[in-house]
Amino acid sequence: MKRDDIDRSDRTELRRRAEDRLNASGFLPDSQTSTEEFGRMLQELSVHQIELDMQTEELQYSRDKIQNEQRRYADLYDFAPVGYLTLAPDSTILEANLTATRLLSVSRSQLKGVRFGGFIAQRDLPAFNSMMNRALMSRAQEHSEVMIVSSGSGKSNSRERTFRLDGIIGENMQEYYLTLTDVTDTRVALKELKEKEELFRSMFEGHSAIMLITDPDSGLITDANKAAKDFYGWSIEELCRMHVQEIRSNRITAKTDPGKLQGAKAHFFSRHQRADGSVRDVEVYWSKIEIMGRSLIYEIVHDVTEPRHYETINAFHLSLILMEAGHSIEELLQTTIDEAELLTESSIGFIHLVGEDQKTLTRHVWSTNTSKQGYNTTGEGVHHDLDDAGLWADAVREQKAVIQNDYTAVNHRKGLPEGHAEVRREVVVPILRNDKVVAIFGVGNKRCNYDESDVKWLGLIADIAWNIVAKKMAEDEQKILHAQKYVMENMAMHDSLTGLPNRRLLSDRMGKALAQGRRYKTMVALMIFDLDNFKYVNDTFGHAVGDSLLQEVAIRMRQTLQRNTDSIARLGGDEFVVLLPQIPSIANAVASAEKIVRAMEEPFAVEGHAINISCSIGIAVYPDHGKDELTLMKHADDAMYRSKGEGGNQISVFRA
Repeated sequence: MKRDDIDRSDRTELRRRAEDRLNASGFLPDSQTSTEEFGRMLQELSVHQIELDMQTEELQYSRDKIQNEQRRYADLYDFAPVGYLTLAPDSTILEANLTATRLLSVSRSQLKGVRFGGFIAQRDLPAFNSMMNRALMSRAQEHSEVMIVSSGSGKSNSRERTFRLDGIIGENMQEYYLTLTDVTDTRVALKELKEKEELFRSMFEGHSAIMLITDPDSGLITDANKAAKDFYGWSIEELCRMHVQEIRSNRITAKTDPGKLQGAKAHFFSRHQRADGSVRDVEVYWSKIEIMGRSLIYEIVHDVTEPRHYETINAFHLSLILMEAGHSIEELLQTTIDEAELLTESSIGFIHLVGEDQKTLTRHVWSTNTSKQGYNTTGEGVHHDLDDAGLWADAVREQKAVIQNDYTAVNHRKGLPEGHAEVRREVVVPILRNDKVVAIFGVGNKRCNYDESDVKWLGLIADIAWNIVAKKMAEDEQKILHAQKYVMENMAMHDSLTGLPNRRLLSDRMGKALAQGRRYKTMVALMIFDLDNFKYVNDTFGHAVGDSLLQEVAIRMRQTLQRNTDSIARLGGDEFVVLLPQIPSIANAVASAEKIVRAMEEPFAVEGHAINISCSIGIAVYPDHGKDELTLMKHADDAMYRSKGEGGNQISVFRA
């Protein structure tokens, strides 16, 4: 039946009832009712009718509103995101919303009268029954999770899904109100999350890389893996009570402070301190992560101390090579021990060079830092003899590295010289060449104990330095030998008084000049001159003045000769020889002789005396006057004596 038909029948029935009530009330007028009274009654009836119409409108409005609310409630009930069921005490379904029918894959008409327990997996029925009993006893909301088996037309005919049931007993104690929430996907997601967390935990805890998780707000370490425990030397529990700044030994800048880094990921280098006080260079990969809704920082730390040390040593090697030419051996050694201090985190350092006898120390070099502490003894023979020395000398005696991490506990230590820097711990490395110790390099007072890694780095840097220093020492020694040889050869080839070439060097140059003359068909002139009346100078002023005069003559003669190829030599006494190679004619030799004569005419100032002296010159020319050294020397000497015989201060050319 339609809604309009229902409304008309309701109104007809209402009209009939109203007429019956009106007749019973006696309100209808009789034949004796006056017109005035009839009019008044008609007015009252009209007003009353209007009142009834208004009440009818209000009732209609209220009814419409109630119907709208009912429809709205029905919609909310049916299309709620969770399933609603009303159950009898035996779990028979009395009411169900559309969501419940969809979740159970059964129509509403088929659900009513069916026991809800029939949808629950057999293994979960006890849990459901227990929940129902608890709700009855507590009269409060109870819940459980059960597996519901439903049939549908989806990917398979039947399926199992996990539901959360929340139930409460009604006030009449005869109805249960139950909500169904499908938590299958949530449970799957939680399971996957748990599996991922377990996988992360397994990878985190068992990974060989050092891993830390920190709180960016407090800076506290919240988790650490076994590799971190092994690396830092603190237990995981201890690490998780520490602030991340406690493991950082260097100043943190905006570029390396995770608290100030921008973005979700970052990469930087730092230095981390360990429980034993040692400091390591580390490379940090930093990223932000979310764990259980909490924003944290995940750090992967790699120990890069060894590659960094190799980089440092390679850079040092190059710098030492560049320093070699312009710096002394002591400077090279001090630079080395300074670098060794930095590399091993030490505060003092020394180098001793050991002699061939393995007992004598030939040089001592102290680091800059050690010198600043007041101990800067350098040089030779100023330290303990090896037989009297203690710990560091063991490296020489045993020819191996020595580590001592408690200096005061060693019984055979010999004590320290006055002013020596305090030693708490040290490591000493010998440098061996040909099975002998040539030097020892030592550093001391590291904040933590020395170990074999310190021996390794100190040994590497010491070996590099020694190769360069030993080469420079050999070169310096070679230079000294060359200098000594040069001095000896120079003395053997030069006149000791004037520094002029002697007869031996003159003979060598004469041989070369004659060879050139023969090859190029040119002349070679040989001039011999001696000083006139030189004996008078010696007798009058003394031999010292005479020697000084000879030196002044040598200086003036060097200035007189114009060509680099010309040579002047002293044969002995006051006799000098001038060699003029490759001249075109005898006239050139005579012109050079005339310059010598004029130069000699100027007085010589010798030890406060003005001495006037002249010379007699004899000239012999190759090939006209001879073709060998002896012949030319004899003929030039003959010509010189002819000049002296003619009164001196003369120039004579040999005549056959």
